[in-house]
Amino acid sequence: MSRILVVDDEQSICWGFVKLGENMGHQVTTAASAEEGLRLAAQLPPDLLILDVRLPGMDGLTALDKFRALIGSAPVIVITAFGALDVAVEAVRGGAFEYLIKPFDLADVRAAIERALRSVDDIAVAPSHDASDNALHGEMVGATPVMQSLFKRIALAAQSEANILVTGESGVGKELAALAVHRYSPRTEFPFVAVNVAALNSNLAESELFGHVDGAFTGTKGTRVGLLQQADGGTLFLDEVADIPIQLQVKLLRAIEQQEVLPVGADEPVKTSFRVISATHQNLNSQVKAGAFRHDLFYRISAFEIEIPALRQRVEDIPLLASYFAAQVGGGSLSMAEDTLADLKQRPWHGNVRELRNAIEHASVVARTGIILPEHLPLEQASWNPEEATPTRSASLTDASNQRANELLDDPTASGMVYETLLKEAEAPLLSRAMERFGNECAPAARALGLHRTTLKKKLKQHNIESD
Repeated sequence: MSRILVVDDEQSICWGFVKLGENMGHQVTTAASAEEGLRLAAQLPPDLLILDVRLPGMDGLTALDKFRALIGSAPVIVITAFGALDVAVEAVRGGAFEYLIKPFDLADVRAAIERALRSVDDIAVAPSHDASDNALHGEMVGATPVMQSLFKRIALAAQSEANILVTGESGVGKELAALAVHRYSPRTEFPFVAVNVAALNSNLAESELFGHVDGAFTGTKGTRVGLLQQADGGTLFLDEVADIPIQLQVKLLRAIEQQEVLPVGADEPVKTSFRVISATHQNLNSQVKAGAFRHDLFYRISAFEIEIPALRQRVEDIPLLASYFAAQVGGGSLSMAEDTLADLKQRPWHGNVRELRNAIEHASVVARTGIILPEHLPLEQASWNPEEATPTRSASLTDASNQRANELLDDPTASGMVYETLLKEAEAPLLSRAMERFGNECAPAARALGLHRTTLKKKLKQHNIESD
């Protein structure tokens, strides 16, 4: 039998924990304030502390250090109905074993208690730090359960050194999540270097990432420090990591594994230390299967994954986000009409939070001051759905093929060679594009095309396409 101390000012919550704990065979004591809880813990330290954040008098997070001095390494389960990113981070930093959001699912609470008591001998208490300043460079805002789960994962990620993969649709705030992980990590005093991989010049990508020495290229003067080296001590954020050229992936893998960078033209690598947070809206698993992304690099950058929910998965956060953006762009002079909030909640938001912010900025220009009304909002943006667009592209390709087939069939000089000519005209650019896409390497290109490597090499030779 274990001793459990529950500190919560809601009588019904305490009653529920008492009944659950007793049914599990444990002794449960309750306190309605942190001060009372500290007094009870001093008299008889519990094996498990369940601590609410919002309490009369001293709040739970402030009391956490004081409880820790009394209960030693006993696990702590932090509970709250007002979850936010800074709360989750502070709870994890204070050594909380678990972080639960009210209202609870009974099975989840029981499982959390069982896990906590099983791990009493293994808990490593993290040092407490001051997280009172949570003014992120673009705050993550949300109160829905999916956002509370996201905040918890960010808090856990921030206290580790694992490389992080952030996934989610365009506009959901992947860079904000990466910034939050960096801000609350021990590397916060060092650089956060963001790299938009898709925007890198393909011919200069290696130099941009790894730097170069004087004379590495024709016409270059001086030494350039690459982005990887600029991130020394801090965090390297690779946005749209799926677009890293295949030929650079091996070099990047080595830089991450060896924590050293070899500038272009250099003979000796430069030691560096950076944590990698990558982001993509693409399915990297599919890219790996297609040979477009190295599996060893994928595993290296995705030790811990954070998935950002789409705005449609957290509709109840829209009024909170809209008011937040209105306060930002209006300097406090704008407010949201109820009809406007209702309108916003009905929209599909294909561009997610980014589109919502743009809509509020548009409305602020029209409304200027006062209340934002529905008529101040921009028209809904049409969605671009790749699945819907595919038939259109296919139809265009079919039309072009039909037109070319008719031309060849009408050409007396092409008689007897129509099939071979049309096939050659379509096949050559496909093979050429595939080789370009996969860094002129036959193996990944063949996998993507669904051809045997020998067959691909034969066809490349027929079309006079160069390959390695």
